[in-house]
Amino acid sequence: MGMGCGMSMVKYILFVFNLLCALGGVAILGVGIAFLLRIGDIEKIFDDWNVQVVPILFIVIGAIIFIVAFFGCCGAIKESHCMTVTYSTFLMIMLLAQIVLAIVVFVYIGDLQEAVRPVLARMWEQRPNNPQVWDSLQRTLQCCGLNNPAEWGTGIPTSCCADGTQQCNAGTAFQTGCSGAVNDFISTSGNIIGAVALGVAGIELIGFIFACCLANSIRNQSRSE
Repeated sequence: MGMGCGMSMVKYILFVFNLLCALGGVAILGVGIAFLLRIGDIEKIFDDWNVQVVPILFIVIGAIIFIVAFFGCCGAIKESHCMTVTYSTFLMIMLLAQIVLAIVVFVYIGDLQEAVRPVLARMWEQRPNNPQVWDSLQRTLQCCGLNNPAEWGTGIPTSCCADGTQQCNAGTAFQTGCSGAVNDFISTSGNIIGAVALGVAGIELIGFIFACCLANSIRNQSRSE
C-alpha cells in the first residue's frame, strides 16, 4: 500500500527543504571562503592566534551540510527508513552545533575586539620595523593610522589613500583609524557568520521535523505490508 496524499506531500516537501539546506551549506561554505581570503592580509594582527580556524570551520560545516542534505534527498526519494532516520540524526547534531557556534560568535565578539586593541597598539609602535604589515592593513580595511590620519603627521603613506590618488595627505586619506576599522571588521564578520548559521539552522529544524514524520510514515507503511 502506497503512502497517503499527506505523506507524499511531506516527502516532496522534505526533498525541497533538503535542496534549501544544500544551498545553505553552499552559502556557509562561501562565507567561510570569503572571510578566509579576506583575513589573509590582516592575520598578522592577531599575533599568535590562529584566526583562520573560524572560516575553515565554516567551510567544513558548509561541506558537511551539503553532503548530509544530498543524503536526505536520496532517503526521501527512495523512501528508505534507515536513510531518513540517519539523516534526521545527523541533521539534529548539525543544528545544535550551529546554534552553539552562533551563540559563541555573538558572545565573544566584544572580547575579541578588546583583545585586539593592545595588539594593534603594539603593532603601531613597532611599525618602523615592519611597515609592510601596516601598509597591508590600511589598504585592506581602507583605514589610516591607529585612530586617525593625523597620527602619521606630515608623512602619510600612500597606503592611506585610495588607488589612483595623486597626492596622499590628511585631506585625501581614509579618515577611519585602523583600530576602529578592525573592530568594525570583527563585528560585521561575526554578525554575518552568526546570522547565516542561525538562518540555516532554522531551515534544518523544519527539515528535521518533516524527516521524522516521513520516517514514521515509512515505518508504519512497512509494518502494514
